Amino acid sequence: MSYTEELTAKVVAAYTANPSRETVEKIAKDINKSPRSVIAKLAAAGVYQTPQRTTKTGDPIVKKEELVAEIEEWVQIPCPTLVKTGKEDLKRLHAALKEVFVE
Repeated sequence: MSYTEELTAKVVAAYTANPSRETVEKIAKDINKSPRSVIAKLAAAGVYQTPQRTTKTGDPIVKKEELVAEIEEWVQIPCPTLVKTGKEDLKRLHAALKEVFVE
């Protein structure tokens, strides 16, 4: 069974009402499709929201390059090798500079 226009509308409506992995699982079970198939259909419809990746502690993942880019913007100095700094040190430096330049 492929997705009819009616079924697609139903899947999209159910997901947009509560966009979560649990909703995808429920939809998949209800229509006898795999969760991956439902995600593909939602993505094709342009409504699927990729879950935000987090660290083990639940914090959002931030790349070192993003931290360095903000630091460079604040101090107006290119610092290409700053990316090689340890992530924890870089996060502390970023937080300290943020207090000075942003807040």
